[in-house]
This record gives sequence, C-alpha cells and structure tokens, in this order.
Amino acid sequence: MKKSIKDMFYELVSIQSDTGTEMEYNMAKHILALIKNDDYFIKNADDYGEYIGSDPLKRPVIWALKKGKTNKTIILTGHYDCVEINCYGDLREFALNPDELKIRLKKLNLPNAVKVDLNSEDWVFGRGVNDMKAGIAISLHTLFNNKDENVNILFLGVHDEENLSSGMRQSVNLLVQLKERYNLEYSLMVLAEPHVGEKSDSFKVSTGTVGKIMPAIVVKGQISHGSEVMSGLNSSYIMSKIIKNIELNYNLCSKDLNVATQPPTVLYNRDLKELYDVSVPEYSASYFNYQFLKDTNTSEILQKIISICNRSVKEVLKKYDATFDYMYKNDLIKLEKKREFNPLVITYKELEEIAAENNENYAALKKALHKNIVQLINSGKINIQEAGIRMIKKIIELSKISGVVVVVGFIPPYYPAVKNHGNLDKYLSCLDEALANKYKLKLYVEPYFMGICDISYTACTDIKNEKEIMSNMVVQSSTYNIDFKQIQKLNIPSIVLGPLGKDYHTMYERVYIKDVVDTVPNLLNSLISHMSNEEVLN
Repeated sequence: MKKSIKDMFYELVSIQSDTGTEMEYNMAKHILALIKNDDYFIKNADDYGEYIGSDPLKRPVIWALKKGKTNKTIILTGHYDCVEINCYGDLREFALNPDELKIRLKKLNLPNAVKVDLNSEDWVFGRGVNDMKAGIAISLHTLFNNKDENVNILFLGVHDEENLSSGMRQSVNLLVQLKERYNLEYSLMVLAEPHVGEKSDSFKVSTGTVGKIMPAIVVKGQISHGSEVMSGLNSSYIMSKIIKNIELNYNLCSKDLNVATQPPTVLYNRDLKELYDVSVPEYSASYFNYQFLKDTNTSEILQKIISICNRSVKEVLKKYDATFDYMYKNDLIKLEKKREFNPLVITYKELEEIAAENNENYAALKKALHKNIVQLINSGKINIQEAGIRMIKKIIELSKISGVVVVVGFIPPYYPAVKNHGNLDKYLSCLDEALANKYKLKLYVEPYFMGICDISYTACTDIKNEKEIMSNMVVQSSTYNIDFKQIQKLNIPSIVLGPLGKDYHTMYERVYIKDVVDTVPNLLNSLISHMSNEEVLN
C-alpha cells in the first residue's frame, strides 16, 4: 500500500539531516529507499540512482525518472538538508516530532501569532517541516502517484542548499548526462521551496530568484608602533571607512520589476593579528552579503566596490594629512615624521598578476598554499570563507607589495540571479486557472524569490560575465566551482512553487498542512496535465 503524503512527510521530518554533516547522507539513503520500494521503480531499477560528484563528504544527489512516451520533462527538485536544531534549546529532543513539539510549545510564553497557529490544526511545527521536507514529500508523492503517460517526471533531491548549494551545483552535470542518456527536453523545473506570507485570497509563486555575491576585502596598512601612529596607517581604520561606505548604501540596491534588494551588509570584520601586541593592525579583512537582481551586471558590482574602496582610502589619507598638519602647526610633531602613502586598490585577479611577476615559481607556491588551505577546510579548522581571506593575505605577501594595498575579490557562495519572467506564461495561466477553479484563490506572481535558492544554477545567459566573476573568485575551482558551460546547455525554465510557511530556521518553524497534502500536489498535477495535453495537441 502506498504511503499517504502526510505519512511520508512526517517520516522525512523525523530524520535529522543537518547541513554539512553525515546526517545528510542518512536522509539521502532514506529517500533512495522510498524510491526503491515504489512499484514503478521496482520494475525500472535502471531509472534511479545516486550521483556523487566532487563533494568531499560524499553526499549524493538522489534522482529518479518516471518515463513518459514523449521527451517532454518536468523536474521536481528540493534540498533534503536542514539547519541544525540547537535553537530549540530544551525542546531539541522534540524538534523532529511535530505532534509532540506542538504540545510542548503550548506550555511556553510565545508571541501571539505563534500561539494562534499552535491552536490550529492547519499548522505543523518542527525542524524542516517548512524548509524543506514538505517540498521533498510533495515531489516524491507526485513522482510515485501521477499517472500521466506522456510527460517524463524527474525527481532530484539535493544536499547542502543551506550552505554552499554544492548539491545543485553538482546536479548540473547529472542533468546534462540524463538529458543525453534519455533524450529529455527539460520543459520546466519546479522547486518546492516554501513561500512566505499570510493566509489570504492568493497563492504565491516565484518565477526567478535573487542573486547573491560575497565581496571579500583585505587591507594591508602600514605597520607602526601604537605610540608612533603617524608613522603608519592602520588597516582597521581603512576598513572601517570601507564598511561605512558599503553598509546600508542604498545606491547599491538592485531594482527590477517592482522588486528591490536590501542594501549590502558586512558579515565578517576583523583585523588579522593572531596575538596581542602594541602595533597597529597591518592586515584587516571583511566580507559582505551583497544581493542583486538580473538587471544588475555582476562585473559592475566589482567596479562599484573598487570605486568605494578608492574613495574610502582617500578619506583616510585626508584625515591623516589633517591630523598631521594640526600636530605640526602646534609643534607636536616634526615634519620629517610625515609619511607619503601611495595606496593601491586592486582586484584579486590583478593581485595574482603582480605576485606572478615577482615570483618565478609562483605557480608552485600557489599550489602548495592551496593544498594547505584545502587540508584546513577538510579538517574543519576553517570554513571556505576564511580560506578565501587567508588566500588573499598570503598572496599579498607573495606579491611583495611593500606599501598600503586594498584587494577586492569574491568568496563563496555565489548565486547568480535568474529571471524567467515572461517565459512561463502558459504555466502561470495553468496555475491561475487551477487555483481559481478548485480553491477560489488568485495567483500572485513574484518575479524573484528573495530568499536565495537553488534555481540560481538552472540558467546562464551571459557566460562572459560569469567567467569574469569566477576569475576573481579567491578559492580555486577544485574547491569551489560553478560549471557555467554545462548550465548553458540546460537553461531550464524554473519556478518556485511550494507550501505556505513561516519562521523557518527558528524554533517556530511551521508549514500550512493543507498546502502540503492538497494545494501544491494538485497544482503540480495540473502542470503535468497541461504539458501532456500540449504535447498531444502538437
């Protein structure tokens, strides 16, 4: 007997799958077991499997293809990893048991909005119920139960979305392989990520996704003793000016189709001194969360940051000169103490060119540096972002630049913006009709999913620009890579269509169960039926 969608959903929630741990593999094995035990796949054992690319933790992408009579294919995808459960505190042991968790939460002093949903049968609470075990359950249920004979249904369960999206990045090669092996036409990809909002007379879908890039900046100042400040230039002061000019800078917001991104914000900022001493910090580093929409050329982002860094350095030098002039006029310092600084503001790519010019064996030195960095990442001693900062600092040292320098590069993760607006009209019309007829709901189309998601890796429309971005990616391609050539072979129209959810990543994470067991499955079936009828008519 086939499992109900709710039973499968609760089963998936009960299995912990924290991102970046072996628990993800346990989740993958369970999904694979569900597929193996389905009647169709018992008879078609060659049409599902595990795909492991270059993932260091050997976490697989799980795929399964239910074949139709045509090459028209719908991809149902989602990530099976979740954020950890520590935020549940004393209720951690109940985080994966929705019914028990609900009982325990009712005993706490909670926000009114949470209390209302706790007392409703419409909401299920627990880690991963919303982000995104519900979407995986919906996709699997559709794979197992849809009876259409024309359309191919390809399920794709990926890992690591909550960290670096290595699952979807690796899936690109798998999708190309499956396309060639089965002669598939990828008509539509549906990502069943939850949508956010209040229950109303509308249902939201997203036809694209916001992009995210992480500018990393390392400043090398001029070292001096703390009692001889005017003999040097403090890297932390330079960095503070850069942060001041980037943080909350509304001129760096991206706008398109009546949607706007939030301004950039600093996620990491510190000097790179390892021990206390009385020297001013020679090195300081920061990296930023920078979101953008498809109308923004990402190569221009680099130039904007470079421009801000140049302006910031000039502001610091102006302050230095004003302070020195005051001290000199008041006989507080001798003129010969004044320093002339000629700061460089360069890209990471330009830094590498300088380092290569100043080291005959630069390739070997960089290879050894990268090997050491990879060992530190794989041992868990540093994350990939810190690895990027270390790479920049070490290559500044190899460059033999003696003066002040500001280096701007990019570190993972990079999520390209995707814009499908206007390419999905026939599918949106199908959804609009299904919602109106069955649920008396209106379709609300959001041109960009603003939560960052895996459909960033489903389309590439400007490979030259993407190559330029990757040339300034600090970590090497063997550690972090996006295969834009392969993505360009796919260019899959994609849509985010999932259940209503609230407060994901918190202890109040919850999902609207009617969307899980009824609305979204029916919408997926409507899309498949539309594709099938379209194929027959053609």
